[in-house]
Amino acid sequence: MACSKQLQRESKTGAWSAIFPTEQVTEQQSTLFVKKLLAVAVSNITYLRTIFPEHAFGDRCLEDLNLKILRDDSSCPGACQVIQWVKGCFDALDKKYLRMIIVGIYEDANDPNTIVESYSFKFSYSKSGNGTVEIFRNGDSLATAHSTAETRKATIKLLRTIVVLTQTLKPLPDEVLMTMKLLYYDDVTPPDYQPPGFQDTDACEFLFKQEPMNIKIGDVATPFHM
Repeated sequence: MACSKQLQRESKTGAWSAIFPTEQVTEQQSTLFVKKLLAVAVSNITYLRTIFPEHAFGDRCLEDLNLKILRDDSSCPGACQVIQWVKGCFDALDKKYLRMIIVGIYEDANDPNTIVESYSFKFSYSKSGNGTVEIFRNGDSLATAHSTAETRKATIKLLRTIVVLTQTLKPLPDEVLMTMKLLYYDDVTPPDYQPPGFQDTDACEFLFKQEPMNIKIGDVATPFHM
């Protein structure tokens, strides 16, 4: 059975354009790419860390890489909530307010700020020149890119790294919950701004239940995001 599944994986190929824009030469294309990369990365982290059941995901293929995407019409309320959070992040990205997303995985429903694992996405913006979206697990670098061709290569490498890395981690506890925090560029973000689905909090950082293992999964550049 394992051999059969492997052969099936190797025979499937998926076009880049089925998931990502083929170019990032305009700011709109760059922003769309970043949004799709964020959605794909969050989906696959939640799948590979078994945060949600199998039926909450759909299948996609990027070149020779099998990916999972959270379903927007899922019968899993938790998965639908994460989709709404990601859409809220899109609003902050469009406005160029968003500096960092921190996804926290925790055990105690009464203490969401004490986590067992986190994933961070860092953003910066450029009107011209090169830019990068960085993704960390709990924080060391594996990929970077500064052109469309390199962006594609770095994206494949980043997503492959997520798959390989999460498969080597110890399983999470049986009962875990997920939360998300957004950090902004204070010099441009209105003091009362919060995107849809989010509310203000005084706790900007998480506390780890145990000493974390810091791993920077990678970074991907486009002409307008870094």
